[in-house]
Amino acid sequence: MSRTPRVLVRALSAGTAAGLLAISLAACGGTDSASSNSSCKPAHDGLKTLTQGQLTVASYDYAPATTLTPDGGVTGTEGDLIGEIAKLECLQVTVSSSGGAGAVIPSVQSKRVDIGSGDWLRTKARSSIVYMSTPLWNDPQAIISTKGLTSDDLAGKKVGSVAGNLYNNSLQTWLGDNFKIYQDDESIYADLKAGRIDAIVASAASAKGRFKTAPIDGAKVIDVKPNPHVPEFASVGQVMLPSSLDNQALGKAIDEDIRKLRQDGTIKKILEKYGLDPAVGEPGAPSEL
Repeated sequence: MSRTPRVLVRALSAGTAAGLLAISLAACGGTDSASSNSSCKPAHDGLKTLTQGQLTVASYDYAPATTLTPDGGVTGTEGDLIGEIAKLECLQVTVSSSGGAGAVIPSVQSKRVDIGSGDWLRTKARSSIVYMSTPLWNDPQAIISTKGLTSDDLAGKKVGSVAGNLYNNSLQTWLGDNFKIYQDDESIYADLKAGRIDAIVASAASAKGRFKTAPIDGAKVIDVKPNPHVPEFASVGQVMLPSSLDNQALGKAIDEDIRKLRQDGTIKKILEKYGLDPAVGEPGAPSEL
């Protein structure tokens, strides 16, 4: 959504980011404040963040990429990776979660946060509004249904997708009134379970992760394949961490940290921890949908 306001810019109004509630999680040396740990030497000197000593992250619940925790932190594949980046840079992670998925990209654009998280894909449209990090991993999109539907079977079916997915406009044009946009995962999966919709289009990893704890009888997750009605299905998306175009020093430092964490095996371990194929952690050269 692969998270994503994801309509080629999974973004709603920047106003949805107002009043963000910030909560903190120590991420360096196990202390309450990264800056208090004088022995922590950042991988990159002189990095500027919105609040000195902190890395402010806009996030929302989109497991297995991001899961907000009761103590104000964020776990999941991206949450854990961000924690590792923060350790490298001697920063404390602060999570801003108000506004959900729709607030993430606007919060980065308006400099209310340093970075965003939640399965955001590298797209041509996003490249003009945020700094897109080097790819974290690949994220195939999928059709989720109880009838084994594929991306060729959607005509005439009731299909749902969460707000901001990059393929929403194409699906709306193709399916018309049979296509519905939801604001959150809970309501879309509830409608699939109740039979009110026939299929969901979403991240394959997210769907598989969800079904581990909240299965739906008979539900199948089938990766999309190229479809003339949905050009976005032609390529597998690469997940990135968006940051401000006005702070490219931070974005480039994060790029280097990601490459280091890939080389030392950290990304592989994170993916395996959440039951994902570590092969997706080798996304190849950066590309844009």
